[in-house]
Amino acid sequence: MGGARGKDTFAGPVSLLVLEGETEEIFYPLVAARYLVGIPLHYKLLRGQGNINRQVTGAAGQYLHNNPGTRVRVYCCIDAERNKRSATPLELDFVREEIVRRNLRRVLSVDAIPADPEIESWFFHDIEGVYGFVQAKKSRRNPGRYRNASKFGKRDLQRLFEQFGKVYVSGKRARHFIESLDVERIVKNCPDLCAGVTLIRTKAHDMTDHLIR
Repeated sequence: MGGARGKDTFAGPVSLLVLEGETEEIFYPLVAARYLVGIPLHYKLLRGQGNINRQVTGAAGQYLHNNPGTRVRVYCCIDAERNKRSATPLELDFVREEIVRRNLRRVLSVDAIPADPEIESWFFHDIEGVYGFVQAKKSRRNPGRYRNASKFGKRDLQRLFEQFGKVYVSGKRARHFIESLDVERIVKNCPDLCAGVTLIRTKAHDMTDHLIR
């Protein structure tokens, strides 16, 4: 999947966002439209449950092969909880070593933007938006319950939807819901996502920090 790009005159590397699933595939372009305007981006959706370290390395290599001369910074957008349960969790040092071993010189950096514990946790930062989407009456809302968003995840979101006769299904079927959320509120209140956005913006014009010296 291709992402929004900046102008051809943009002097800087492409930010390659490697996305764990379809929910991220919907959410991150919304973040980019608000905070990463003009920065060359490309999105790569991982499919299947293979070795994520080799998938990330392969995504970087494939992008370089398809875009000769382009330099790239890789950002791994993953759920921290799923990563902990995985038989092969993301290991940035291993990925960086593989980049060096394969001599992928145009990869400038590899970093992670973890959703802790999972991306649905971030949506609770706009709990009023969630309530609005499920058409919850004011008398039945309890936003204070979800003040600490990091304690909640997909199952909690599913239960909240069920309380109001709705069904939450992650991925493409969640598009309308995700697009209804206040992205600015989520970014401002989510430290990991805010740090990720800041990192991408900070490195957008930086052509240094090569992994291979």
